[in-house]
Amino acid sequence: MVFSEDQNQTKKATWIWDVSKIEEDPEQAVSFLKEEKVNLVYIHIDFETFRPGPYRSFIQHASKEDIDVYALGGDPNWALIKNRDSLDHFVSIVHDYNNTVGEDQKFAGVHVDIEPYLLSQWKEDADNVINQWMMNTVHLIREAKEQDHLQVSGDFPFWIHEKKVPYKDQTLSEWMIEHYDSMTLMAYRNKSEGPNGIQSISKPIVNEASKEGKSVIVGVNVIDSAEGAHTTFHGDEPGTMNQELEVLEDAYKGNKGFGGTAIHDYSHWIDHAD
Repeated sequence: MVFSEDQNQTKKATWIWDVSKIEEDPEQAVSFLKEEKVNLVYIHIDFETFRPGPYRSFIQHASKEDIDVYALGGDPNWALIKNRDSLDHFVSIVHDYNNTVGEDQKFAGVHVDIEPYLLSQWKEDADNVINQWMMNTVHLIREAKEQDHLQVSGDFPFWIHEKKVPYKDQTLSEWMIEHYDSMTLMAYRNKSEGPNGIQSISKPIVNEASKEGKSVIVGVNVIDSAEGAHTTFHGDEPGTMNQELEVLEDAYKGNKGFGGTAIHDYSHWIDHAD
């Protein structure tokens, strides 16, 4: 990830979708993250079940280890203007929470996993969906920064540079890089090198970010995937993922567009590590 206050710090991030994994023993969770050199966590906010307690405890433990925590929310429908109320609700939960806790318990940012290409409307009229997605992105960033000046980041597919901003000679990835504080690229492959490896599919956007003076995190997957064994480290020998990520980091050494790596997701990663 990239932060305006420290653009040189390489990030190692993970997603926590299942909050129950950190509720019982937040200290143990933070211990694992520290051991794995994680310094950024995206932790899910569920509208229906949100309770401040588990987040306060986890973030407080994480802050002691210099681990930043972002509130994570995801819904393909957040790309559509008609669903902006739901997006606003997510941001308001984060603001309300931050207004009632101590400095060492606050979210440092919000992280969204929107993925509008999963909507049926994308097949029918992608340009229309992209336009709405862009407008909601501007709205999200404005709302998030209104009170807490939260960092705003998001997940994006590795092929987003192949899409153009409607009626403009600009890639959609360039536009997103310009607007978001940071991007996490879902470059879900289990080999760093090769024509369909992590480096190959992430390089176009890493290079775009470098030109913009920004950087992107390159994400990998440890969840069993129906998309094929080549898209995940699930089932690979222990240590394989770390070896491949080291190869990736070496390949990107000196490239300012590379902001670090991310592992999807914590629940499966900790099981995978056992």
